Amino acid sequence: MIIAPFRVTGRGNRTRLMICSDTLLVQSSGFRVLHQRKVMFRKSAIICLSLFWFLIIPLGNGYAYDAGQAMKVADGYLKRGLYLEAIGAYQDIADNSDVCEIRARSILRIGDIYSYFLNNHDLALEKYSIVKEKYPGSGYVGNACFNSGMILCEKREYKKALEQFRMYLERCPQGIRRRTAEFMVETCSRPPSMIERKDKVGAFEVSPDEKIRILIVEGGKEIGISCSIPFVVKDFEKRDTLLRLLPGRIAVIRIHGRAIKVDDAVLPYDSLVILPSGKGILKVNGKSYRGEVRIQKNADDGMNVINVLGLEEYLYGVVPKEMSPRWSMEALKAQAIVARSYALYQKGKSGDRDYDLYSTTYSQVYGGHDVEFRWSNMAVDETRGKVLLYNGRPVLTYFHSNSGGKTEDAKNVWTADIPYLKGIPDSYSAKAPKYLWTLSLGLDEIRKALNKHGVDVGDIYEVTPAEVSPSGRVARVRILHSGGETILTGNNFRIKVDPTMIKSTLFTMTGNGGRIRFEGRGYGHGVGLSQWGAYMMAKEGYSYRDILKHYYPGIEIR
Repeated sequence: MIIAPFRVTGRGNRTRLMICSDTLLVQSSGFRVLHQRKVMFRKSAIICLSLFWFLIIPLGNGYAYDAGQAMKVADGYLKRGLYLEAIGAYQDIADNSDVCEIRARSILRIGDIYSYFLNNHDLALEKYSIVKEKYPGSGYVGNACFNSGMILCEKREYKKALEQFRMYLERCPQGIRRRTAEFMVETCSRPPSMIERKDKVGAFEVSPDEKIRILIVEGGKEIGISCSIPFVVKDFEKRDTLLRLLPGRIAVIRIHGRAIKVDDAVLPYDSLVILPSGKGILKVNGKSYRGEVRIQKNADDGMNVINVLGLEEYLYGVVPKEMSPRWSMEALKAQAIVARSYALYQKGKSGDRDYDLYSTTYSQVYGGHDVEFRWSNMAVDETRGKVLLYNGRPVLTYFHSNSGGKTEDAKNVWTADIPYLKGIPDSYSAKAPKYLWTLSLGLDEIRKALNKHGVDVGDIYEVTPAEVSPSGRVARVRILHSGGETILTGNNFRIKVDPTMIKSTLFTMTGNGGRIRFEGRGYGHGVGLSQWGAYMMAKEGYSYRDILKHYYPGIEIR
């Protein structure tokens, strides 16, 4: 008979009853044994106990962490150029997954983002070191070694780089990077010059003819294009004219097998360019766009429609969508420079794609020619070519609606350490109208919202802050429920529940009778420029330069 019972708590989808000598164990992928003691038993007791566990413990209850789904979300952020959000998502996987290989991959990807997309090689090397030291048996160690070698070679630390490339070849003798690694071993063994040389890096300038590529339709099956003047269809590669189209009529474009069909004409190309024959404006599905339009077949037998136009013309369609075009001129100028800097930053990282930016909130909202407004166009024109720089390169300019009185470190939102995205006191935002908000949500409402967005929780008993950042924002939220305990970042919790209701993470929570009352300040993630703060600063007589230097410490305006 059992004389020393124990209990288990937690969550899991696989539970096994194990009997080792005179000790009874429960092994589970998610359950945690709180009390375990030796027991005495008879065969009948074993049978009864086995039946007991079979009946009371649900198999596959759905509360396990879904690393596969989380990885899709993280990869999606990276694909769309949401680098800080991607870092936060990969770090969440590294913190929560039970699979070492998945954790190693996530940390490797964070290193890759720091290296290539955020230009922070020291932090990249730190992440690669974690992969090598913490997961020595992982298949991703080879990539961590190779990537470390490339960074160290660029830093001219040739001996350290040589060691990393040799480690790669030892671990991956038939790896796809083998030939490159062998070449780098020779290069690092006999460096081009052991004399320190100073590379001349020219001052960054925006070309007057700078073009930008905006994805305005993704995976479309049929689109209609028209123009007020005659327009033409050309082959993208050679720019040969294939069709001439009359003004006023809508040309219908579809994918036709391996070709693209324009009305009844089947054109055997993967990519076409459509442009006015003069200074006209194209319409795509009824919306007007400056510049030209590229039709690109994608892998899913759909069409990507890309608007290619001048950078400044692009900003005409961005500024009035991201900020009220009737606001003060200095605030609009600040927004124009922020939008220009963001566009140039993303263009510099999009070399392997057919487009630089999305037209949606994945990048900056772009409304095309239809949304242009005289006042916001003037703000773009009067700041033409001006850009925010840090260490001589364009800045990744995150912005939000209202900071609530304090901006936030990017590190506290997405775990991404960006030197010019640091939290600062922001009294201007606290002067803006309607910066305070309150909300009451039922625990069941929260459960349904989380379940709908891929966070599997059972009946919720309690929701409390698990960690608060120095600015007062809720950095992590603890959810106690019938499936166990789930911890989300504050920003993830806000987005999963409803970011239009939980307007920021600068809130307090109080529970009462199955409901949670939120009392908060501000709107958005709180990182970078506060648009309402910029508005209030402009009203008080500050210039766009004052505004930008306030919200992005350490930047240069050139």
